[in-house]
Amino acid sequence: MIHTTKGIVLNHVKYRETSIIVSVYTEKFGRQSYMVNKVRTRRNKGNTVLLQPMTLLDMQVYHRPKADIQRIKDFKVAHPLSSIPFEQEKRAMAFFLTELMSKVLREEEENTDLFSFIYHGIALFDSGLDGAANFHLFFLFQLTRFLGFGPEKATENQDFFDLMNGHFTNAEPSHGFFITQQVNTNWKKLFDLQVDNLRHLHLKSTERYKLLEAILEYYQLHIDTLGELKSLPIVHQLFHDE
Repeated sequence: MIHTTKGIVLNHVKYRETSIIVSVYTEKFGRQSYMVNKVRTRRNKGNTVLLQPMTLLDMQVYHRPKADIQRIKDFKVAHPLSSIPFEQEKRAMAFFLTELMSKVLREEEENTDLFSFIYHGIALFDSGLDGAANFHLFFLFQLTRFLGFGPEKATENQDFFDLMNGHFTNAEPSHGFFITQQVNTNWKKLFDLQVDNLRHLHLKSTERYKLLEAILEYYQLHIDTLGELKSLPIVHQLFHDE
């Protein structure tokens, strides 16, 4: 049966001479893998958009429940990306965020709220967004809420954030997984961070990376299968070169 759905390209792997298996987070079916033939040929240059992480698609797909690999009947770009594929910093961040999403978006079922958050977030990131250097912090912090381990906001002047239990405390947690006072000030700012005020989060490059490290440690503690992120050193280099 043919279905119409929107999709977000996460990544792909080569398959034989000219084909790929592309991982797509879809609006109707969650994360799915699709076999696409003859992508890497001169006659099918239009299919190369499937190689670009964060490409936003309108798709017609054949969907077989429980099948490991699905098929695409037809697709078109829903929102042409104007900056992500062409700006080094955004391109690197796209690879990083889609690598992480590939590890945490495991559900093969509809989640319209989560899909909408990711889809519209990418469209905004691709636009002339003020404060784009802080987008990944906003995105990863908000994504925790959809994944079921969103952090609790401080109710008083608490100096430590317990990464394991997801809340603030007055004293250092005995297990040792917490955010220090130095980083905690910026961590608290993430609770009020929105797309339209990213430019108001003023961080030095080292502060931004320490905050990212704290967020990733939080993910590691709540998602056992996250593992190593191969694109992280590239992101680190970007911050180092700022």
